[in-house]
Amino acid sequence: MGPLGYQIDVCDPNGLCLSRFSRFIHRFYRSPVFGADPLAYRQFILERLQEDQYDVLLPTHDQAFLFARIERSLAPRVGIALPAFDRFARLQSKASFAKVFAEAGIPQPITRFARSRADLEAESDFPYYVKHPYSTAGRGVWRVDNAARRAGVIRELEARGDLDGRTELVIQETATGLQCQVQTVFEHGSLVAIHCTSQRSVGMGGSQSARLSEQHPIVQTHMTQLGGHLSWHGALAVDYFYDPATNQPLYIEANPRLVEPMNAVLSGVNLPDILVRLSLGESFRDVGVKSGIAGVRSHSLLATLLGLAAENASRTRIMREVVQAFLRRGVYAGSREDLTPIWLDPFSLVPLSVGTVALLWKPSNAEGLSARTVADYSLTPTAADEICRLEDG
Repeated sequence: MGPLGYQIDVCDPNGLCLSRFSRFIHRFYRSPVFGADPLAYRQFILERLQEDQYDVLLPTHDQAFLFARIERSLAPRVGIALPAFDRFARLQSKASFAKVFAEAGIPQPITRFARSRADLEAESDFPYYVKHPYSTAGRGVWRVDNAARRAGVIRELEARGDLDGRTELVIQETATGLQCQVQTVFEHGSLVAIHCTSQRSVGMGGSQSARLSEQHPIVQTHMTQLGGHLSWHGALAVDYFYDPATNQPLYIEANPRLVEPMNAVLSGVNLPDILVRLSLGESFRDVGVKSGIAGVRSHSLLATLLGLAAENASRTRIMREVVQAFLRRGVYAGSREDLTPIWLDPFSLVPLSVGTVALLWKPSNAEGLSARTVADYSLTPTAADEICRLEDG
């Protein structure tokens, strides 16, 4: 967005967040932690909008859930593209996500639900995944391969108070194929932009730390179907596994926002720009669905290093990855950096360098770095309940 001439202000609870180290940021405001106190975060945002004139409010993480809830309060002050809250909530929760896809006839792995210890103890068709309805960056998702692992997950869930009969956990069978993600923008139910990527390297929590742009026409068909079913407005990212032999996807979860859209930009479709213009009232319905070209490679070295360190990789292994990136070999051949693009934003060298040194010094730093970042923006179950109870207006 920066090279297009937008003036960008950032709100974040971390005074040293990634966006602080960018030549494109005009102002930075330190906010309350969204997941810890959504009411304080709401008040902070409303005060910022009252004190300064902004054209667009662009949620980049789970804050979108709160903004959808208070959309009537926001609408007179700023442009924002979000669906109605009841529709948004149906995709924010992993449990209701599975039900929506079943309603719409969109394929997903075999999925069941559990609310108690007895429900989980009855699940013996290994392997499968247990998912908390509200979790971010792979936290709150457990792979269960055997009875011993199942017992461990049950103990953890009981300690968290999640086997109380109220929390609806998702039990989902495993899927095979390429792990992929589709990012989309909708205009009141109509798909206006789409971009698919497959995973080439794994970061923290199973995230895509290196991507390859793809063309999956069947996914576009399914997303068109989903957008119409929900009358979706704004951004939506959906993770899926894709079987190249059958050209069939199985969808596993959604994020009602954009997720790391630089590969899309490099592929020719600038999703953040489209979302901003949509927020300003521009229409894209009559220009056809925008999509990027296939075969574009991108990566985030820092995300890959965090993923390696989280898997207990040695300093030697982490250093080897740095050398591979520097020499542009392996997964980095023909690939461009998307999270800290020094070629575009030289200041991003600072967090990349500091993060690399911290992981080389002590690989176990990965968990702390990731946990602090995720805690700053993730939606906790308590925060989700609090937001649902909010009155708007």
